[in-house]
Amino acid sequence: MAEQRKGCLPTCLRFLASFGSQEPEPSLPKMMVNKKFITASEKNFYLVLRHVLGERGHILAQVSLAQLIYLPGTNSTNLGRATWWNKLSRRSVDFLICDPDTLRPLVAIELDEPSHAKPKRQQRDMEVEQAFRAAGLPLLRVLAGRSYNTREITDCIAPYMDGKAKNRH
Repeated sequence: MAEQRKGCLPTCLRFLASFGSQEPEPSLPKMMVNKKFITASEKNFYLVLRHVLGERGHILAQVSLAQLIYLPGTNSTNLGRATWWNKLSRRSVDFLICDPDTLRPLVAIELDEPSHAKPKRQQRDMEVEQAFRAAGLPLLRVLAGRSYNTREITDCIAPYMDGKAKNRH
């Protein structure tokens, strides 16, 4: 053993070398990357948000509420837990701003596009707001637009970026 490889890089390189060279399992349905992963409005807002935050926060997009919000206990100790888990497991929040050093969530942002005017969507939005309040994580709602006032966005986010907000969890 004159040469011994260390770390995960050799494994990653082997994986990448074989990527696409194997046929999918016969029972596996066709899969593709979702080109609508993020809407044009969300992309536009993301770019503005990145400009506003700079290095003060790390932005995650389309974060699953099931990964973000924890429901302690079991169904036997909390009868509403299963109902809320089912609601959260199918939903996401548009943006999550995290502490850049720890990735601890600081504030979530939901971009209200025209679909948010529909009654079914309003019910969903109300439930998401309830979940965020119960978890103690701020949720900001921003009306989607063609352009944004960066000063207004900065002012809305600033209270969650200061030292007091970082130390409350």
